[in-house]
Amino acid sequence: MEREEPHLSPLRRLSSAVRWSWYAISLSWGGIAVLLHQTPHQFRGLSTLGTIVFLANLVLYVFITGAFIFEAIRPSGHPKPSGAWSVRRRVLHLQQPTELYFLPIALLAFAAIVFGVSYYGTPHCGPWLGRTLHVVFWVYTGVSLALCGLLAWILPHTHTQPEAHYPIVQILPFFPPMLSGTMAGILAPNQPSARALPMLVGGTTMQGLGILMFFVVLTQTAHSLTRSGLPAPHFRPEMFIAVGPPCFTILAWCGMAQAAVETLPPHFLSQASHVPTAEVLYVLAVAAGVSLWALALVLCALAGASLAEALVRGTIRYELNWWCMVFPLTGFVLATCTLGQALEAPAVLWVGSAMTIAQVALWLVICGCQVVVWVRRGWSS
Repeated sequence: MEREEPHLSPLRRLSSAVRWSWYAISLSWGGIAVLLHQTPHQFRGLSTLGTIVFLANLVLYVFITGAFIFEAIRPSGHPKPSGAWSVRRRVLHLQQPTELYFLPIALLAFAAIVFGVSYYGTPHCGPWLGRTLHVVFWVYTGVSLALCGLLAWILPHTHTQPEAHYPIVQILPFFPPMLSGTMAGILAPNQPSARALPMLVGGTTMQGLGILMFFVVLTQTAHSLTRSGLPAPHFRPEMFIAVGPPCFTILAWCGMAQAAVETLPPHFLSQASHVPTAEVLYVLAVAAGVSLWALALVLCALAGASLAEALVRGTIRYELNWWCMVFPLTGFVLATCTLGQALEAPAVLWVGSAMTIAQVALWLVICGCQVVVWVRRGWSS
């Protein structure tokens, strides 16, 4: 239950309850906005619905960020913590060391907003938006790489372990650089060649870093599963995080390869002068994407079966970490639609549309559960 603090206004109690995991809510809303724009079978009004979700998510992200800034400037009057974690609790609003793993979700949610700005804003804005997004891409890439390196050092330096969390959460520090590749694939087609080419190279670099580290963490996670079994029911929604990296790698590789077809000269690599470089990259991206999709399907099935078993036994109830399911599964649907378009497979596209309906339904159910929990148990539940 929420701690009684009669000296605080209702709005102040809300701002003091905000945690880094709240960004997962914004991330999920941003992903749904992108999904509504990209689903294969559009109908009248769907773009308007997507725009509404995008704008609502923008307000949500600004509120969460504003709450963090406000609490850092004017703490809400809790007893002052002592020791090494005092500054981190006030400035970063961290309540326990394991929350360090969830700091990158703020960057992921920001990336989802950038995706939405590109999709919903580009048709209605002038060239200035393309120039702005070009700058945003490089700033995001630099910040995400810096945060990744910082957390890669801080976590082992402070002996911070996932503890009861599903071990796949260790990929979260490397997830923001991975989305640089997805961002490059989305933004590059609207950039002139002089700006698009460096973006594609940078995106490929960051995507490579992310997917390679994902395989390292996935190996550790598989070892933990064979040694310790499934995680506690409370943490099983986190198993869906593993679905995200391969799916967003599919989006990144296919998106960047398609942009390369429009951007790169026919023989970009001088040592491969007999084949069109970009077309070869596109073929490789689609072929690798199919393999990664199969991996994502297996990981999704494992997570789904584990969660279903806990639901049937009644050993799990709704918690904030259920939002961990939405964005990775949104990526799975987007990857399915992307491969369907690349393979020109109408059946796959219809499957993608059906998955879109199911994904939006899941998002609405989790939104409803979150509202009920806040009403019954308070903001800090």
